[in-house]
Amino acid sequence: MSNGINVKKRNGRGVEPLQLDKIHKMVEQACDGIAGVSASQVEINSGIQFYDGITTSEIQEILIKSASDLIDLDNPNYQFVAARLLLFQLRKSLYGRMQEMPSLEEHITKLAYEDLYDKDIFDKYSLEEIHKVETFLDHDRDYKFTYAGLRQVVDKYLVQDRSTGEVYETPQFMYIMIALTMFRNYPKETRLDYVRRYYNAISQHRINIPTPIMAGVRTPIR
Repeated sequence: MSNGINVKKRNGRGVEPLQLDKIHKMVEQACDGIAGVSASQVEINSGIQFYDGITTSEIQEILIKSASDLIDLDNPNYQFVAARLLLFQLRKSLYGRMQEMPSLEEHITKLAYEDLYDKDIFDKYSLEEIHKVETFLDHDRDYKFTYAGLRQVVDKYLVQDRSTGEVYETPQFMYIMIALTMFRNYPKETRLDYVRRYYNAISQHRINIPTPIMAGVRTPIR
């Protein structure tokens, strides 16, 4: 039910009727499996005032803020709800969907073509190796972030256009690209094992890596 309200699409091209059921479903997904949180509480606390022409990004930001405002000592798990909502927003802006990530080859090709990733990566690795590395990727690890942690990664470390704020990768693509870049000159016989183990360590937050590596490694400026 839209009550005559239209929502501007994320890509800025066109509008669609407001679909409250899509909002409910997204918030429920953000709360799924997390103890001590309530999807209805997030929606009530958001106090969204819908108006004709509201953008999907505005709705998303309001819901993220609502979940983050609910974080306190008695309700700490809302930090994971807010993180998921932020992740959903990131994936929707990148791929138009919350699930089903592109292949690693597609992702690298697109960003290397746009000079956002170092093209050297395809000189160092064969397509067969890239396809093997894709089996290491676990996009569900993005759900391990707290809101504060993911907010910092999105704002400071993901490859992005600093003038517009447009982001071009997800955390898991960032982590796997750091690993690929770090070990690109290692012997071919052993380097994929290093890539796998290093990716597992950093993507599961077992070790911290310095800001210059997080922000620069994998890009043309290295």
